[in-house]
Amino acid sequence: MELPFTKLEIAFILLAFIIFSLFSLASIYSEPDEDNEEKDLHLQMKKEAKVKKLAKKKKKRKSSSSVGIVDVV
Repeated sequence: MELPFTKLEIAFILLAFIIFSLFSLASIYSEPDEDNEEKDLHLQMKKEAKVKKLAKKKKKRKSSSSVGIVDVV
């Protein structure tokens, strides 16, 4: 009875499985870098503030432009 894979192919499959398992375990058990999380949170808050500021400016422009329009008959 023939084997479906050669010994070399089985060795590569096992090696790939071991490497994949090690990377998976490392990603599960490693602790995230807290400094990066704080920076990301700070950047996200900055972006939200900019968006709110731009929305206020646009709203203010719309209301001030409609006030200045006068119909001349």
